[in-house]
Amino acid sequence: MNIEKIYLDEAVEEAPLSRRVLERLRGVPVEKVRDRDRFLKETQSFSLTQGKKNLWLTEFKGPLLKPCPGTDRNYLCCNYWVINAQTNCPLDCTYCILQTYLNQPLLTLYANLEEVSEEIETLAASRPRRLFRIGTGELTDSLALNPFTGITEDLTRRVRAKNVVLEFKTKTDFVGHLPSLSRRNVVLSWSVNPSEIIREEEFKSAPLEARLEAARRAVAKGYRLGFHLDPILEIPEWEKSYQGLIRELTRSVPEKDVAWISFGSLRFPPALKGVIDERFPKSGVATGELVPGLDGKMRYFRPVRTAMYQKIYSWMREPWKEVFIYFCMENDVVWKETMGFSPEGNHHLDFLFHENLYQRFPDLGLNKPERHFYAGH
Repeated sequence: MNIEKIYLDEAVEEAPLSRRVLERLRGVPVEKVRDRDRFLKETQSFSLTQGKKNLWLTEFKGPLLKPCPGTDRNYLCCNYWVINAQTNCPLDCTYCILQTYLNQPLLTLYANLEEVSEEIETLAASRPRRLFRIGTGELTDSLALNPFTGITEDLTRRVRAKNVVLEFKTKTDFVGHLPSLSRRNVVLSWSVNPSEIIREEEFKSAPLEARLEAARRAVAKGYRLGFHLDPILEIPEWEKSYQGLIRELTRSVPEKDVAWISFGSLRFPPALKGVIDERFPKSGVATGELVPGLDGKMRYFRPVRTAMYQKIYSWMREPWKEVFIYFCMENDVVWKETMGFSPEGNHHLDFLFHENLYQRFPDLGLNKPERHFYAGH
């Protein structure tokens, strides 16, 4: 990643993570910041493109571990937990909602991350009979900055609770520096799309072939895999493109190493369209027939989404019979029309993840899943 300048909050100057980043990015100019509020006001004028080249090392005041905010009552959510260790992303996908979601354009890294290990252990101990899935990929790409932050390695080594599975989501191929695992409770997940979409809409990300090769290397190091077909885009001849994607994916990695797969279609807040038109005038992402969904985000009509899901699901199920497949932020009608069933609610979907991992991966040593332990978040 091309970091042109580092801004260092004096409050975290001696933090171990700050020292590590400065050592690994030796030679990059560093400016110390004493007046944090003034600095943030001044840098709000940075463009999104400029912000992605500047790293802001600071502290996060408050809990770093939080429930995933995707809990709109009209759509099923899987009760995921997120670690907001970083905000913003050095990759540049045309459809990325971070372009309108964040109020600060800089790549931001919170250097007081050592506190999160205790937060995770406390959460896990509060309900030892259930499973917690935790990841870092909500507000950034989990691995894009990792070669010089080492956050993934830190969390992998520190989190010892047996009822926790960590997931790191990426569109890069940055796995060479990751440690080998003795316990396979870490899932490396790749967002995947047909090659033409990656080439035209997912700038600065790794090609599909490189992502799949990285997945194979990750398996050799002891990681389990996840794949996220999200966002699925209605491009010309989408059937041919996505059928080819499924064929390439299922031939590249063994099903037995895949923990889960998610499906999700294009969705974004209405304000994003203007940003896409300005930053990526050649993109056709926001030009399709889109309508406001129940959560206010622009989406394809439900019959369009369902038709796409049904075909992609059937293509996936031909070679892979056992892998756990779920929807990200879809309603029960879409579930039933595509898979023939729907979870009874968010907590039931959360339970199904536990059940899947318990049945398919006994080496994790998980407790037998019981529904009543999922009665509340």
